[in-house]
Amino acid sequence: MATEEQRDNRSPTKWLSAVFWTLILVFVYILLGFFDWWTGLVFVVAGVALTYFWWRKVRRSESSVLFGFTCACFAALALVTSGAAVLAPLSASVDSVGSRMVDCGSVINPVPEKELRVTTSGSSETAKQSWPDVSQSSLQRMCSDRLSYRGSRAAGLTLVGLLLAARATGHLITPTESRTGDAKTRHF
Repeated sequence: MATEEQRDNRSPTKWLSAVFWTLILVFVYILLGFFDWWTGLVFVVAGVALTYFWWRKVRRSESSVLFGFTCACFAALALVTSGAAVLAPLSASVDSVGSRMVDCGSVINPVPEKELRVTTSGSSETAKQSWPDVSQSSLQRMCSDRLSYRGSRAAGLTLVGLLLAARATGHLITPTESRTGDAKTRHF
């Protein structure tokens, strides 16, 4: 009898939780390196599948509110950081050494190619120094690369934030009674 009771008290979502958190950590690590469209697609499919199966089996525990609050805080942090990355203006250094910069705008509102100009750091005036001029196409490519990088990182953070928000919701919502037994599980 004790073994049967002990088996019923084990979490049916333990392996789903371990895989979910491993997936989140691996994806955040990938965000620091290269992030292609296929990486995002694989992450979304795996994350949604794990979240779906977790929602189907999750049970309320004493720590659910704490886990839900923690996931909600991390979700909010990821979504706010993603929003800031998309909205904040970006400046790129023109030279590897020196104070010449180009203002690229933000991911949402980039500076048009014809308006890109080299300035000195901390000044909005065009740089008039003895260095060679930088072509408009080079400035445009530099800004495009930087804005694309920032946009892909913001998209990745948004995905992480949404999955964590779903996880937080699952911890905070009380499950409904099952029709087949006395265990509480979520039904869609």
